Amino acid sequence: MSTNKGVLPKKILAVDPSLTASGWALFDVASGSPEAIGVISPPGPRSAMSERLLILQNLVEETLADVGLSAGDILVCEGPAPLVLNPNSSMKVEQVRGIFEVVARSKGIRVPGRINPRTVQSELLGMRGKQLGRQEVKEWARATALQLYGSGLERLPRFGKASRRSAAGEDNISQDIIDALLIGALCVSRVQLSLRMESSLESFFTPNQKRKSNGGRHGAGWSEKDLAAMMVRNK
Repeated sequence: MSTNKGVLPKKILAVDPSLTASGWALFDVASGSPEAIGVISPPGPRSAMSERLLILQNLVEETLADVGLSAGDILVCEGPAPLVLNPNSSMKVEQVRGIFEVVARSKGIRVPGRINPRTVQSELLGMRGKQLGRQEVKEWARATALQLYGSGLERLPRFGKASRRSAAGEDNISQDIIDALLIGALCVSRVQLSLRMESSLESFFTPNQKRKSNGGRHGAGWSEKDLAAMMVRNK
């Protein structure tokens, strides 16, 4: 189904899912700019898992209503990392993703797919080759988000624990928000291109299933080269 059939999306909610603190960033589709940021934090491990997930679901529903996400709009979560170091933790985060996506679908909000974290690193941060350390990736991600959106981030409406004060008293946006902003930046570019091409939104969030002729692994998704070529063809 074409993205342009029915209600056109006006907003995108990009989510970095976590059972502890799910960062999110709301974007305007037309301008590509972030409009609000926030963090959803259910109770910690002292509460039963069933209670934590139920409260999380209620918080997700409240957040979608608070930011005005409605039928035809879009929600996209960051997908699981290709290398799973902690299967138990990964399973918990998958439940969190499921809650965001199911609640969104129940309200007519579109969930076209997920964004692979390695795709953010390669397409947006320009990281190639050997995987860098976690701390270095975080620092690179923060620098990129600040470069993309600059001082405008300070003026955005905030929900939940979206920021904290550093030792120097400076406002420091949480890493969960930074990750959500980068996920959102990729989502916006794909949604805008889908609308321009009058093409299926889901196709821009579907991993490239073509196997390399030399028997290599499946691709992780649209590459920067793929998107650039498509934009040239459809100018």
